[in-house]
Amino acid sequence: MKAAIVLIVIFLRTLMGVAQPCTYVRGTITDAETRERLPGANIRLQADWRTGTSTDSLGHFIIKAQAGDTLVASFIGYKESAFIIRKCEIIILLEPYAQLTGEVVVKAERLIAEEFRTMKADKLDIYTNPTAKADPLLAVNAMPAATTLDESANISLRGSTAQETGIFLNNVPIYDGIRYGQLNGIGTFSIFNTAIINNVQVFPGNPPLEYGNTSSGLIALQTDAIIPKKTETQLSLNMASVGFSTQIPVKQKSSISVFGNHQFSGLLRGLNPRSLERIKNFGSQDLGLHYFYRFSPTTSLKFFNYSLREQFTFDFRQPYFHGDFNEQGKRNFSTLSLQKRVGKGEFSINQGASFSESRFSYSVSDIKLRNTNFFTSFNYLYTGNRFDFKTGISHDNRLQKFNGTLPEIDFAIAPIHPFFNISSTTRIAITEVFGYGKYRFSEKIMIGAGMRQNIPARMQPLYNSLQANVKWQMTEKFSLLLGAGKYHRTDFSRGAGNATLFFETDQLSLDATYKTLRWEVIGSVFGKHSRQDHQLIETVGAEAFIKYQSRKWLAQISVSSLQSTIQQNEISFASPFDLSYFGRANLQYKFGGNWVVSAFSLFRQGSFFRPVAGAQFNPLWMVYEPRFVPVTGQQRLPAYFNMSMNVSKLISLSDTLMMVFFASADNLTNNPNVRDYNYNFDYTTRTEERFAQRTVFLGCVLNF
Repeated sequence: MKAAIVLIVIFLRTLMGVAQPCTYVRGTITDAETRERLPGANIRLQADWRTGTSTDSLGHFIIKAQAGDTLVASFIGYKESAFIIRKCEIIILLEPYAQLTGEVVVKAERLIAEEFRTMKADKLDIYTNPTAKADPLLAVNAMPAATTLDESANISLRGSTAQETGIFLNNVPIYDGIRYGQLNGIGTFSIFNTAIINNVQVFPGNPPLEYGNTSSGLIALQTDAIIPKKTETQLSLNMASVGFSTQIPVKQKSSISVFGNHQFSGLLRGLNPRSLERIKNFGSQDLGLHYFYRFSPTTSLKFFNYSLREQFTFDFRQPYFHGDFNEQGKRNFSTLSLQKRVGKGEFSINQGASFSESRFSYSVSDIKLRNTNFFTSFNYLYTGNRFDFKTGISHDNRLQKFNGTLPEIDFAIAPIHPFFNISSTTRIAITEVFGYGKYRFSEKIMIGAGMRQNIPARMQPLYNSLQANVKWQMTEKFSLLLGAGKYHRTDFSRGAGNATLFFETDQLSLDATYKTLRWEVIGSVFGKHSRQDHQLIETVGAEAFIKYQSRKWLAQISVSSLQSTIQQNEISFASPFDLSYFGRANLQYKFGGNWVVSAFSLFRQGSFFRPVAGAQFNPLWMVYEPRFVPVTGQQRLPAYFNMSMNVSKLISLSDTLMMVFFASADNLTNNPNVRDYNYNFDYTTRTEERFAQRTVFLGCVLNF
C-alpha cells in the first residue's frame, strides 16, 4: 500500500512537472562527458530563430519559452541538440564531436573579463528594441549607461565623450563605425548589420584590458559562429531601403552569410516633408560577407568583409552662409580571426584592415579625408578549474590624410570671405602587451586584475594601464561588481590639421544587480578623473535600472544623474554631460494574433551651451564678430523629451515562411527639442536648431 502511494505521488509530481506553465525557461548547458559548464553556448527556439540567447560565464541561460516549445542548443566543437521543453528548469547535455584521444574541442571565443560587464544584448534584444531601428549601436543607446546627447550612433557612456568609447568587432578595433558621417564625426547609423551579429557586450566603465586604446567604456561585438542546418534568408523593404541577408551552410563545416542594402530618401521624405525638410537627399549601397569555417573540433576561423558607398545633402545654415552641405564617402574593412585550442590553452590571431575616403563640401570649402588602419594581435588564453589567464601583443597602425580648403575664421564662411588650403598627414602607431588573470575562489567570489603596457615609438610617451575587478555573487539572484583602473587612448583630432588627442582616465565603479526570471534591478555609482590634453574632467554619477518581463508585458525604466566639471587654465565650469537627470522608459505589450505594441521615451535635462553676448563689426572681414559669454556663464538648452511608438504584426505563412509588418513614429508628440541656436548676420536674432520632428516609418521583413 505504501509503495502504491509513493508511486502515485511520484506520478502526480511528474504530471505537475510536465504541465507546469512557463513564461521563461532557466537552464544550464554542460559537456555530456565531463559535465563541465559551457559559457557562450547558443540556445534558441526552433520555431523562431530570432528568439535566442547565450549562456553566461557559468553556463546558465534564461530564455522566453514555454512547455511544448522546441529548443535548439549549439556550441563550437559540439553536436547541435534539439529537445522539447517539459519543465521550467532544465539541464542540457551537449556531446562533443568525435575526436582523437586526449584532444580537447575548441570553444566559442569569449572575453576573459566577460563576468565584469554590466549589460549585454543579443539579436532578439536589438530587433525588438523600438529605438534601435535594428542597429546594434543604437540599441546600446537604450541602455541605462548611455549618455549620448544627440540622436546619433556615436555612443557616449557614463558622461564621457563618444571619442573615448572603444568599439571592437571580433576583437578588432573599428574607428568611426558610423554611416552618414559629418565633418565632426557624428553619424546617424552604425555600419554593423544585426543579421550577422551574435551579441553586443557593453562595459560602460573599466573597459577590459584585453582590448587596447580605449579610455572610457567599451562595446564589443561578436559575429555568429554557428552553422545552420539549412539556408536561412531574410528580405526587408521599408520606406528608406530594400535589403537582403542569407546564411548558407557548406558541408557541415562552414557557413557563408551575405547581406546587402540599398537606401534611398524619396519615399521617406515624401511622407515626412516637414520633419525632414532640412535633408535634401541621402542614399547608400552596402554589401557584407561573413564566412565561418571549422577546420576541426579544435580550430575555427571567422572572416568578415564590408563595403559601403554613401552620400547625403542637407540644408546648412550659418550667419553668413545658407546652402547645401554635401558628403560623399567610401568605406571597406575586413576582419580575420583564427582560433586554435591546445589542451587547456587557446591561441588566437586577430587581424583587421580598413580603408575609407570622405569628401565634404559647403560654400567654397572642399575637404578630403582618407583613413587607413591595420591591426594585428596575437593572444593566448589559459583556462583552468579556478584560474584563467590571458596575455598577448597587439599592433595598431593608423594613417590619416587631410587636405582641402577651409575658411580662415569659423564665423565667416561665405564665398566672399578668405579661405586657405591645408594638407597634412598624421600617423598613430600603438604597440602594446598585456596580461590579465582572474581567480574563482568559489562560484560566489571572483577576482580579476591585469596590466597593459605600450612599447613607445615615434616620440610616444611611455604609459601603462591597470585594472582590478571583484565580483561577489552573494545569492543566486543578487551580485555586486566592483571595478577600478587607469586607461589610455590616442586618437585623431576631429578638427583641421595634423593633431592627435591623448586621453588618460582613472575610474572607480560599483554595480549591484538583482535578477529573477521576471525582474532585473541594477544600481550603480561611479567616479572618473580624466585628462584630455590641457583639460581635467571630474565626473561622478549614479544609475538605477528596473526591468519587468512576462509573456505579454515588458516594462523597463532607467534614470541616471551626473555631476561633471571641466577645469581648464585654472577655470572650472560644467561640462555638457553635467545632467541632474537622464531617463528612459520602455513599455511593450503582446496580444492575440502576434501583435506587438511598444512605446519608448527618453527625457533628460538640457545640456549647457554658450550664448552670444553681443557682436562687433569687423571692417577687415566685413562681418559681425560674435562675442560669447564666458564658460562660467553657460546656460542650459531646454529639456529634451522624445517618445516613439512601434506596432508590429508577425504572420506565419507556413512552417518555414514568416512575415513581419511594422509601423513606427519617432518623436510622436512632435516635441521641439533644441540642439543649438543659429543667428542672423549681426547676431541680434537667434532661431532654434532642432532635432528630428515627428517621423513616420513603415516596412516589412520576410523570413524563409
